[in-house]
Amino acid sequence: MDEMPEVKTITVVEAAKRLPKGPEWLRAGLRQGRFPFGTAVQSKTGRWNYIIFEKKFCDYVKENN
Repeated sequence: MDEMPEVKTITVVEAAKRLPKGPEWLRAGLRQGRFPFGTAVQSKTGRWNYIIFEKKFCDYVKENN
């Protein structure tokens, strides 16, 4: 079986600084599915987890600057 390539991610705080926007603004957008570079997943306990894909984020930032 082929190994999957490593997918690099960045934190919400790092991405928010690079936009520049607040982390809560970014978290809300991820929960609402408004960004093409990441997603938010809610666990069974109600806690939110955020995934931001570095390459997709970098592409998004370049397109919108």
